[in-house]
Amino acid sequence: MGNKKGGLAWLWILLAICAALAAVVYGWYRYSQPESAEEQVTVDVSVSEETSPGETEKNGLLKDAGGKGGNVLTPEEKLQAEKEAAQQMADSTSGEKDTLSRPKPTGEMVTYQFKSDETKTESLETKTLPEGSPEKKSPEGAADDGQARYCHMIEQYVQDYFQYLDTKKYIRNLKLGQTSYARFKQVMERLVAKPPIPAGEGVDPAIMVKNIYFFCRELDRKNLSLVKEVVVHDRDTLEDNLGLFYQWLMLGNGCPNRENVRPSFDVLYRYAGFFLNTTGGRAYMFRRGLKVRLLVSYYAAQIIYQADKAGRNNYGINVLPYVKMLKEEMGNYSDLIYKENYLKTLNAISAYYSGRR
Repeated sequence: MGNKKGGLAWLWILLAICAALAAVVYGWYRYSQPESAEEQVTVDVSVSEETSPGETEKNGLLKDAGGKGGNVLTPEEKLQAEKEAAQQMADSTSGEKDTLSRPKPTGEMVTYQFKSDETKTESLETKTLPEGSPEKKSPEGAADDGQARYCHMIEQYVQDYFQYLDTKKYIRNLKLGQTSYARFKQVMERLVAKPPIPAGEGVDPAIMVKNIYFFCRELDRKNLSLVKEVVVHDRDTLEDNLGLFYQWLMLGNGCPNRENVRPSFDVLYRYAGFFLNTTGGRAYMFRRGLKVRLLVSYYAAQIIYQADKAGRNNYGINVLPYVKMLKEEMGNYSDLIYKENYLKTLNAISAYYSGRR
């Protein structure tokens, strides 16, 4: 009986050893063979995605957008992360080329935008792109984005400036009954509706009389007081404010004029001629401080110059004598922050007319 039990024991031990050997052999066979077709495709695709040219930077940005590289994103989160990654890549490649989105330094030449940008035939809605692939913008598209940002920035500056005025005690004391921006729009509407005649006073004395009393007839006392208060109290920021307002006026057709507040170039030209070339306009300027007169005359000279270049100097105003006078006066006036820029622009205008003789 004992021999029988011992024989059975050895039999069980032998079976256990055979089973262990079979498991080892199967494991070696299993892991030494290639994956199934589905597994092989999965591996190939993942390797291809990791090593495809130009994708390394995008993958890094996607990890940043997801917070951690190991996070599992839902399809919506992944799409959003890809959009953010594409935007970051576009921003990183634009560099310093996107100069349209920044204003020009105060006093430098600003060209009036007579023509609006042509409407692009291909927009984001009409493009057919593979699902999940970021849109690649052309240089023209990037320029359009820069122009749009520039338009928005200048318009926002105007809004912010009038919001700033509403916080000032001297504006509240005027008791306008409305925001300063709303009053500004009303003033602009009145001035645009009846612009002055910038020439011909020697031929028709009635034009001179109208120009002498122009602002008194077109603007009431409260509106005139508003202008005077702003000029007196914001003297320290006058140059910057006038410079940015001038850039706002020069937006022309290159930017939307949603509230129809910005005047046309013809209206700007007539007011520029009024301040430089008429008895009433010059008398009004000489009643203001020297700094105000110099700056308004400087920007008026730029407008007449641009009218000449564009063939829109309809009244034949000769701006060169005023440019020479401004060069001398600005050169001798010490209270100008951007004097070098003003003189540089005036010299460029003088050179333009000298070259035409």
